[in-house]
Amino acid sequence: MAKNATLQNVVLLLGSCIFYFSWSPQFLALLLVTIVATFYISKKIIGAEDSSRKWWSRFGILVVLLQLLYFKYFNFFIENVHDFLQQIGFNSPKNILSIILPLGISFYSFRMIGYLLDVRNKKIKEIPTLLEYSVFVAYFPTMISGPIDRSVPFVKQINVKRDFSSESFSDGLRQLLWGLFKKLVVADTIATITSPIFENYSTLNGSALFIGSVLYFIQLYADFSGYSDMAIGISKLLGIKVHINFKFPLFAQNAAHFWRKWHISLTSWLTDFVFTPLSIQFRDYGKWGLILAIIINFLLIGFWHGAAWHYVVFGLVNGLMYVPLILRGKLGKKSKTTEGLLPTFSEAKNMAITFLSFSLIMILFSVKDLAMAGEFYKKIFSSSLFQIPNFPVQKEVAVLIFIMVALEWITRHQEFALENFLKSNSRFVRWGFYYVLVFLIFLFYIAPKGYIYAQF
Repeated sequence: MAKNATLQNVVLLLGSCIFYFSWSPQFLALLLVTIVATFYISKKIIGAEDSSRKWWSRFGILVVLLQLLYFKYFNFFIENVHDFLQQIGFNSPKNILSIILPLGISFYSFRMIGYLLDVRNKKIKEIPTLLEYSVFVAYFPTMISGPIDRSVPFVKQINVKRDFSSESFSDGLRQLLWGLFKKLVVADTIATITSPIFENYSTLNGSALFIGSVLYFIQLYADFSGYSDMAIGISKLLGIKVHINFKFPLFAQNAAHFWRKWHISLTSWLTDFVFTPLSIQFRDYGKWGLILAIIINFLLIGFWHGAAWHYVVFGLVNGLMYVPLILRGKLGKKSKTTEGLLPTFSEAKNMAITFLSFSLIMILFSVKDLAMAGEFYKKIFSSSLFQIPNFPVQKEVAVLIFIMVALEWITRHQEFALENFLKSNSRFVRWGFYYVLVFLIFLFYIAPKGYIYAQF
């Protein structure tokens, strides 16, 4: 049994290395060296006394953070120091380096840090083998855009032989198909509209930019959740279950509800390792301590996404969205969606407000800088918002969005839209529906536009 699991893991690791090399060949060695370094540091942590455990864990986290800070944030630091010196009268050269960002560095860095913290906190009783740890960090389906898995549930699955399961295989194929539809049909088709809107925003009126912001929010969801569905589906084909990343966030009814449904693996990681320790640290300050912990948490979420001030403001605004919920004592209150076909009036109102709010917030995510964001918001909140949009939108985009949203609303209590959809119908009806989705994928397929979250 163990030998078979080892062989499976060897194949997985080789496949992951080949995958990574095909995308980012110059950084495969960096990834492997960091994996080996953090693995042996984790062995030092588990064998050390409590005082030494903290030292070794901090050293391991520093090893991971130094490469992340260099590749992702070094130029941001240099630019801001240069601008500050200019402001106070010092003329210094702006020595910006040409730094290429390693593929998936934000995702695999968090996997490594989470692992080291779990070892330090004694949540991992037995260190996995180097092979198992390497598979966990470099696992190819989740390398580009997550989800960010935790080591304990992942390693439990790969330290035993995975046997073929027709049920898991079929479930994986359905989730892979749904992910392909969302990414290649919905997201990439919307991108043919949103890209020109954001490129030519200075010539467009407020109504066109508002429509662009709404479409971009849907595009971002279809792109990112589509990738997550594909990653989870491929993992199921391999007999491995990875962290769920989305729970139909387009139907969220407030900010807290939204972030419990959006990029779940990141928010749960930060909840465990950042927000919870901070909320304990600030508990003597009551609601204001909770607000401070949440804002710090979301500033980190914003900064995790990118080394630019518009990402920092993106995080800050999301944190501020929690303030009314905390002051009214509704932060922990879970929003329920009706079991019926149609939402209640209250649910529909809350969903519409949340959807429009995050459509506007995501402008901060999509722009190049704060100046562009300012121009975007200035035009949207002007009288030109009530003019006829001076940018054409194809009708088929609305149809594709309707198909995706309608199917996800009908199946919102499942893991993904096709999990049990039409299972009670005949095989002819089910497979006919699958063929329609495949046909739409080939019909709307255009040159691959890459994944939005691959840049992080």
